[in-house]
Amino acid sequence: MAGTQISERTVRVWDLPTRLFHWSLLALVLIAWFTGEEEGAGSEIHRYAGEAIAGLIVFRVIWGFVGGQHARFSDFAAGPTTVAAHVRDLFSARPSRHLGHNPLGAVAVFLLLLTVSAVVVTGLFSGGEHNAGPFAGAWGLELSELHEALFRVLQALVVVHLLGVVVGTLRTKDALVPAMITGWKRRRQGEAGEHARPARAGSLLAALAAAASVAGALMTQPAAPVQGSNAENETGEYEAEFDGNDER
Repeated sequence: MAGTQISERTVRVWDLPTRLFHWSLLALVLIAWFTGEEEGAGSEIHRYAGEAIAGLIVFRVIWGFVGGQHARFSDFAAGPTTVAAHVRDLFSARPSRHLGHNPLGAVAVFLLLLTVSAVVVTGLFSGGEHNAGPFAGAWGLELSELHEALFRVLQALVVVHLLGVVVGTLRTKDALVPAMITGWKRRRQGEAGEHARPARAGSLLAALAAAASVAGALMTQPAAPVQGSNAENETGEYEAEFDGNDER
């Protein structure tokens, strides 16, 4: 007797803007990571990567309210009870599968957005030996130590998120990473799931315009003086010499 063939169908889940945001954020975080201690052009790349991330965050927050069905925060926001129930279900004999973000994934999304936002904001107010944010020293704020500490937190969250994706994929047999690349998930015959409702074109244009405005405004800000720069050294030497002449 021939084996029973399980019929499957594909369901559209993730819209293109959500997927582009996801992979662009990953790429820019990696770029910022590997250029954080660089000098010269590397420090410029670090700054622009952070400011581009600021634009991405603005886009994602807006998209969380006006984007495609599964990109909206209202689609996947979950409370502690729901998250706890999902964890228990994940290790049951037949864990349920979610079209969009599962409750644990929802927690990861919000934590990552908050942490990345905090890293970017503190970076704008950070000064160092090799690079400085455009607002370093403004209002007496110098947040380089907090910026570095928050980036360590972000690294830990990324690791936990990746482990969660691996566990979720193995337990539910749901191809999570390919779905974020193609936008589609496979569903068994009889398994619930309909094509996601798309967003309006006007909503996309508004979110893109806001993101581009924020990133562009930050990138056109003049760089703050770098600690220990030649300009600062020359100024210090001049002031010391001037004070010495006054004493004579």
